[in-house]
Amino acid sequence: MHSSAAFNEEVLKRYEEWMVVQHYTARTKQTYWRKATQFIDYLKDKSLASVTHLDVRTYIAHLSEQGASMSNAYDHLLVLRRFYDFLNLGGLVEYVAPRLVRMRDAPRKIPRVLSEHEVRRFLAAAFTLREKALVEFLYGTGCRVSEVVSLRVENIDFDSRTALVSGKGRRGRIVLVTERALHALRNYIADRKKGYVFQPDAPVQKATLSKCTGHWIGTWKDYRGPGRRYVSTTRYLGSSRLVTYAEAKIKLENLTRGVNLVRPKTDGPLSTNAIRILLNRIGDRTGLRHVSPHVFRHTFATHLLDHGADLADVQALLGHAFIQTTTIYAHVSRKRLVKMFERCHPGGLGDGQISRTAPRQVLQEKQFEDGLG
Repeated sequence: MHSSAAFNEEVLKRYEEWMVVQHYTARTKQTYWRKATQFIDYLKDKSLASVTHLDVRTYIAHLSEQGASMSNAYDHLLVLRRFYDFLNLGGLVEYVAPRLVRMRDAPRKIPRVLSEHEVRRFLAAAFTLREKALVEFLYGTGCRVSEVVSLRVENIDFDSRTALVSGKGRRGRIVLVTERALHALRNYIADRKKGYVFQPDAPVQKATLSKCTGHWIGTWKDYRGPGRRYVSTTRYLGSSRLVTYAEAKIKLENLTRGVNLVRPKTDGPLSTNAIRILLNRIGDRTGLRHVSPHVFRHTFATHLLDHGADLADVQALLGHAFIQTTTIYAHVSRKRLVKMFERCHPGGLGDGQISRTAPRQVLQEKQFEDGLG
């Protein structure tokens, strides 16, 4: 077990332990581990301790040749810098080789933003109390989806119109909540005094009947014992050419007679994936597809800028550690850009004949200059 490959595997194991000590989130740990593993696989029998900046540069070029985008290759370089910071800290390397490799900054994608009219359409299409509370809270606070998932009833102060959320990196922060969002939350929470705000629906489960490649298929979950333990079962119910839908349904009912189909209620929160599914359902009703929780975060920030908010104030409301992270919204806020142009340029926009085309042209030119186009 003295080979370089075995040494590399041991180092990676120690790095996993270090990430636990550093309290990295599960998603960050998974991303760092996956990219570090890819690099180790590329090295084969070469030791991590003998890697030079030339090896790192060759690896980045290899990723690009394999079809990696500039943004993805840049992410790999950032992870390797963190990884080798750890090796340098432990005395395994004398210098951090990846930090001697320079790349152009990856182009920053302009986030999607809903117009105020589209937000009103989305809110109007939210039918249930939970849907209304979810959309109003996302748009009214600009919270990350992880902050929404972890939000608890006891951490909402209706009097001061604030909420304590668990932010990025598990840092707690206070967010301001709009009156509309608070009203929707009151209606949804009802008389609950504690627990997660956004919870799964009532524990209802039923057997499903579907047709696949010309056959009727029955599927159900038999919940046994406490917690989430269950036995999932799938049964063939006959050919759809020989068995009618009604006959297949009767067969399924007979098979599930006496089966516990009720999912036990838990105190856990609504999952991130469940929130995305809810937003997709609302979006389908309005024709606004692929509206993710982060789209509402972008929309929150952009609309604040459109109505005159200062960039530093938006930074505080979003919980960004660095103002550079917030500056992307200055590029997104087209309305703010047009207002500034009309206010500051001596010639203004004249009689308005070019007012429809100028905003788009100005924005595109600025994006090109900043490397965003």
